[in-house]
Amino acid sequence: MTMFFALQTVLVINDELLQRLAKKRNLIDQMEVPSTAGNSVPLNYHSPSAEVKAWLIAKGFSQRTVQSLGVLNGAQLFSLKNEEFCRVCSLEGESVYMQILGQKSLLEDVRKVSELETVREK
Repeated sequence: MTMFFALQTVLVINDELLQRLAKKRNLIDQMEVPSTAGNSVPLNYHSPSAEVKAWLIAKGFSQRTVQSLGVLNGAQLFSLKNEEFCRVCSLEGESVYMQILGQKSLLEDVRKVSELETVREK
């Protein structure tokens, strides 16, 4: 009997999670976000250095920052820590790091939604 209640609890929590994600997804779809130059340039772990460079330019970083970090691919850029950004780009290091954190969060949200949709299709 205890296993039944545990399974039922898991199913209730799973259902609540699905509902929250669906709500969040609907809100995101309905939201009007003003267009910025950075929205059109993708960046992920598989991005080549040319995409990294384009992303940095689109985000408005200085030529020095673009030259310093634009040689890295997406995986290399995402692996850097805040201190490393600050060492390489002393003036903009913190800003680049915050943009990278935002991009990582966005990629994680997309991954979670994709996994959830896959589970729901089964």
